Amino acid sequence: MKIASYLAILSATASMATAFFNPTEPWGESVWKPNTNVTITWVDDATAPKLTPDTLVDIFLNTGGDQTNVKIGTVATGLKAGATNSYVYTVPNVAPPGKIYFLTIVTSPLDKSGVPGQAWSTRFTITDADGNPGTLKPSAPVGSNSGAIGSIISTSAGVAPTASGTTPTGSASGSITAPAGATATGDKSGAASLGASALSAAAVVVVGAALAAF
Repeated sequence: MKIASYLAILSATASMATAFFNPTEPWGESVWKPNTNVTITWVDDATAPKLTPDTLVDIFLNTGGDQTNVKIGTVATGLKAGATNSYVYTVPNVAPPGKIYFLTIVTSPLDKSGVPGQAWSTRFTITDADGNPGTLKPSAPVGSNSGAIGSIISTSAGVAPTASGTTPTGSASGSITAPAGATATGDKSGAASLGASALSAAAVVVVGAALAAF
């Protein structure tokens, strides 16, 4: 699903960097099990400014509500997103299990504004170690879902994450990105919250729609 309608909502409220990073995996039906390797994928959504081979991307694992996104882990830093379209990640153990987790992607600026781009995956499920998905899931209405707070209880042993070398092409359907409007606070290697207070009311609706989709 393209983000044009969401960007239209925002155009009259704030000047924000274009969302050009379109996560395609995970999405709303994705189920991750701890201690397994999963492949995170993305495409350029064909909206200028486009990803370049030198576009740097940081990916974070988040939880929480639409207006209180909480970063609980760092998936990757310094990826060249314009030169690859996937990243292999070893799923950590979390508590509680449920459809309460999502990714936040922060890119280096691509235009003169100097504002980093930002995108969100939809909420997806991380199970417990036995594969139990739990019962927690997003609730309506969009934009005011209080969510649930999960945490990483241990990191997983396994093959170190790696990025693939394929060049992203085309655009994806069935995935949503949200525009820039929040920035990560605190050290990237530790838990921190996103500056949701920096979002306008309309932007909060956009973020909520992205997280609650599917």
